[in-house]
Order: sequence, then structure tokens, then C-alpha cells
Amino acid sequence: MMATNISKITLLFILLTFAQYACVKVEAWDYDPAAIPKDFVPLKKPDPGKGYNLHVPAFPIPANFEREWYMRVAVGNTEEIYMSGYEVKQREGSHHVIAYQYEDEQKAGLPKIGELRDQNQPDGRINPFSNMENMNLLAEAASPYQRVDFPEGFAVPIAANSTLDLNSHYFNKTNQTIFGEVSMNIYTKPKSEVKFFLKQQSADNIEMLVLPPKKTTTIEYKETFSEKRKLKVLFSHMHKRGKKFEVYYLGGPKDGQLMYTNDNWHDPKFVYLPDFIEIEKGNGVRTMITYDNDTNREIRFGVTSEDEMGIFFYFYL
Repeated sequence: MMATNISKITLLFILLTFAQYACVKVEAWDYDPAAIPKDFVPLKKPDPGKGYNLHVPAFPIPANFEREWYMRVAVGNTEEIYMSGYEVKQREGSHHVIAYQYEDEQKAGLPKIGELRDQNQPDGRINPFSNMENMNLLAEAASPYQRVDFPEGFAVPIAANSTLDLNSHYFNKTNQTIFGEVSMNIYTKPKSEVKFFLKQQSADNIEMLVLPPKKTTTIEYKETFSEKRKLKVLFSHMHKRGKKFEVYYLGGPKDGQLMYTNDNWHDPKFVYLPDFIEIEKGNGVRTMITYDNDTNREIRFGVTSEDEMGIFFYFYL
């Protein structure tokens, strides 16, 4: 995600197809529906005209296994809508859930609607066909419950008849099957109430993230923008060995000043700026992320909970 989109992460997934992951072999995804706990109550659907609900029913995560999947779902909107916020509720054990927009809904080869594509095959290897390019992040939550509301007058457009690709990642460190489930509300406002139409972008340290064993390491990444951008909402993503995530201005009169900081990998801070952060063409951002690798192995950028990430997300004009 270097003034990039999700296609870069997708390429990583494919390149790591034959890599070893912290997953053990399981025989099948079969499960007893009667074993699904009855304690999860999905979010109440928004009132008509106020939003849309996306719900993925309970699915199993085998013992000592990480399960991550993608599913293309229809939003249900027959005309363009304007997302002013979102709400996510998940069963416990989730690493994250992400909703991606397709850049081109007409592109050949899009997955079937409602088809669950596992990233991990039952034997623990990566499924290179589970992920798709052509996607940009729309909404993200790393905790069992999260509510995000954009500042008044701001919204993200969603085209008529859109589909989203939901990505859910659960890790099960127990000796028995657990279940995941995802309920997401997209809240909308009339176009007449929207003054600013936001876009999303990200910057990541994929190419330099190397963490030596038994060391605390800070990774620096610099990115310049090819166009002027006015940032409004900021948040970050790292895994459990990420201890501090800092973002600084790169270039311009505020060069070196702190823009964003977060020290909670599982519940990252969303910053809603009272004013825009304006970054001129040729200037950019510098991320400084500190990791503590307490293992005896080298850790790199990757998709499981035993790998690491460092991604700075922002909504902008």
C-alpha cells in the first residue's frame, strides 16, 4: 500500500505462496452447526435511507490455526451513496476485518459474489487465488467492536450497485474450534449534506521491514507525493510486535514535525483533524515504527499474526 493501493500487498501474498507460515495442518473446514455459540448479536440494521448492513454468518477457525478469507458482497445500493461512517462488530479472536472497494467493477476476473476465498488452504499453505488486485481500503477494524464517524460534511462516495470485498482474519491459539462472525454497518448521508468527498490512500514499509531476532528495531520509511494532498483522517496498522507508530512531515516548512502517533497495535488511534494537513507535491510523509522482536527468528512484512506490518492509512481530498 508507497502512494500505493492494495495491489502491492496482493503481489506480496502471491510471492509468499510457497513460504512457511505459523499454521498447522487441518483436514477440512467441516463443523457442527450446533457448536456455534449463541452469544453473538449482529448489529441492528440502519433505518432505510440511513445506511446498509453487511453480515457474514458464523464460520469455523480450527484449533491452532489462522484463518483469513475474502468474500465479495453486494452493498445493495441502486444509486450512488455517501458513506459518512461505519460500525463493525465481530466475534472475539479477530485480528482485523477490512472492507475494500473495487477500482473497476467491470474488470474481468472478479470473484463471484458470496464466495468465500480462503487465504490459507486446509494444509496451511497460502492460496494465491484468494486475493485480488484492483482494490482500495474503505473501512477497517482491528477490535471486536469499532465505530468510525467522519467529521461533519465529509463522506466517501460509493458508486451505484457496488460490491465490496470483505477480508476477515482470525487466529485461534486454542486446542478447539472457535467461530468468527462479522457484522458491519455502512452509514450514509444525502449528497446535499456532503461538502467534501474523501479518498483513501496508504504508505507502507514493506520493502525495508526486517526485524532481527531478540532486538528492538525502528524502521524508517519515506514517501513523497506526486500531487498535492489535503489529509483529514489518519490511522495506522501494525501487528503485535509493533510498539510505537510515528508519522512525520517530510519536506516543506513543517519538515520533521510529528503528524501522528499510536502505541496500540490492536486498537489503533483514528485522528480526525480539525483542519486539513496540506502536503504539497514533492513533499510527503516519513514513518518511524518501533518493533520488539522477542523471538529467535527474523521477522518480515507478512500477513499472519506472527509476521509484521507497518501501514499508514489516510483519507484525503
